Amino acid sequence: MKKIISILLAAVLLCGCLSACGKETSVALETIENPTTYEDYLNNAKIISLTQTGNTYRLKQAIEKAESGEDCNIVYIGGSITEGDGLETCYAYRSFTYFQEKFGKGNGDNVHYYNSGISGTPSTLGALRFEDDVEAYDPDIVFIEFAVNDSNSDEYYDAFESLIRDCLECESQPAVILLFARMEEGYTSQEWKKEIGEYYDLPMISYADGITYMLDNGALEWSEFSDDYTHPNADGNAVVAEFIAYFFDEVDRLDGSESDITIPDAMYGCTYENAHMLQRSVYTPEDMGSWKNKSSGFHYSDGWTKTYDESNDPLVFTFTGTNAYVVYPTSSGSEYGTLEAKVYFNGELVNTEIFNEYDESGWLCPSVGILYKAEESGEYRVEFTAYGDNLKCDLQVLAVAYTD
Repeated sequence: MKKIISILLAAVLLCGCLSACGKETSVALETIENPTTYEDYLNNAKIISLTQTGNTYRLKQAIEKAESGEDCNIVYIGGSITEGDGLETCYAYRSFTYFQEKFGKGNGDNVHYYNSGISGTPSTLGALRFEDDVEAYDPDIVFIEFAVNDSNSDEYYDAFESLIRDCLECESQPAVILLFARMEEGYTSQEWKKEIGEYYDLPMISYADGITYMLDNGALEWSEFSDDYTHPNADGNAVVAEFIAYFFDEVDRLDGSESDITIPDAMYGCTYENAHMLQRSVYTPEDMGSWKNKSSGFHYSDGWTKTYDESNDPLVFTFTGTNAYVVYPTSSGSEYGTLEAKVYFNGELVNTEIFNEYDESGWLCPSVGILYKAEESGEYRVEFTAYGDNLKCDLQVLAVAYTD
């Protein structure tokens, strides 16, 4: 079955490329009432996957830039589903290639790809990463994917909306597209994410809905889509890319929105908006204490590590901001201990937080801890030490973040 799927998808992608070369207008798909073949079900799944085209003003502008030969930058931010296991097989690269071939000038070298997916991370870290991992690339198009990494809580509502607002308010004015995944047992946080997407009139693609339709109708087995409980395999990524290609085709076929999105008032607190990350490359701590430069957290080597001995002098950060966060790793290594953060705001001790860096299922993936949230900007002093009796332990601070 996998071989058949691959052959069919290759044929579909070839047709798309041929159309792209001739710059032909895409043909509208119609729902097949009594599907019998895999292609029939895929046709219907594409239609189902397109939650809404939303406001396409910015996306139409990005397409025009690509077609005219101007540089057009596409950024993908999310978790491991976006990061992928291989450059050419992940959905992000496949869908980028489709856009590049369909809309790029000549050989498409003016369309550029940036993958900012990091395994095991939710939108709380995604929002803190915006400045370094999205804005830095002057994006024209941004895909946001965190549907299986976020839970249903106010903190994630806040962070996800913060990331959206940061993208929409970015100087390069990118089109923002939301992508929703699901796990084998069906979990996805797409329902509340769809509400936010509707509020901002954003394009939304639910591969969760598309593959659920195929799974429920026996056109696809989960084992054909994924080799584990979450991540699409090569064939699964091809299916996801097909859903995105269909979205691009529909936007190309339909008239664009006449005016840009008007950014409304925030639905939630948006306490992750306008964040800045402090790492060694951009910041020197007030005091290194018993810590040394460099860290080994997944994707984060530019932090600080406590020396493995009994010394416990604090690592001290000072900065001016409103809300403050720490990025730290969790590890299954028994040498890891517990991080304590004492937070001073405008000279007053306002909070003490404990973060356990030992986790039997940890693999040094970055986690976000809240240090303090203030009503207005002020002067911070944050002191990091080992907590409790286990002073001879490994500890890492991968980054500290704050908002304006």
